[in-house]
Amino acid sequence: PYTTLFRSYETNQAEGVILSLLKDNKEVKDLKSNEEGMIITNQTPFYAESGGQLGDTGYFSWSEGFANVENTTKISSLFLHHCKISKGSLSVGQPIQMNVDADRRDKLRSNHSSTHLLHEALRLTLGQHVVQKGSLVAPDKLRFDFSHNAPVSSEQLGVIEDIVNHQVQMNTPVQTRIMTPKAAISEGALALFGEKYGEEVRVVTMGDP
Repeated sequence: PYTTLFRSYETNQAEGVILSLLKDNKEVKDLKSNEEGMIITNQTPFYAESGGQLGDTGYFSWSEGFANVENTTKISSLFLHHCKISKGSLSVGQPIQMNVDADRRDKLRSNHSSTHLLHEALRLTLGQHVVQKGSLVAPDKLRFDFSHNAPVSSEQLGVIEDIVNHQVQMNTPVQTRIMTPKAAISEGALALFGEKYGEEVRVVTMGDP
């Protein structure tokens, strides 16, 4: 099966508390209606842009207000929600409801899975030396950069497409397990081009041999 290490989230909603607000890269006590800024919360269901996958969008809501989350990025372990306040105001310490755009996330996850199926198909067709050098995972498309010692022929491209399409059309269950990186790699999971993983990783397995 195609097994790889993933970092992603399983929930689209969560409750949280505002830890910090930033406007023009400076900490502020509150953000008012029509103001834009970055919001840091005590926890989040939002995926921050990483490994080629674009950050989640969605919205925050509270008793008297609403904010659009237009992007999610991170610096070290801090997740930054790039927001515009549509109604009311937000202040530090305020509880909020966080909601990810589930439809957009599903499209991102499908394209992210496709990059890993494509990676395996390339390795099976062109050789195990093929290594990912970068990627873009967007809701409407994906891009996969890789190293190889020759142009990919039209015949090889057809084989690669057939492998990926076959795995997608089989519609096999996707299995997820939490493991240590060492245990995952010992079972055959592919850790990609020096990515840094924590003490635990989500190991996602999809498709059949």
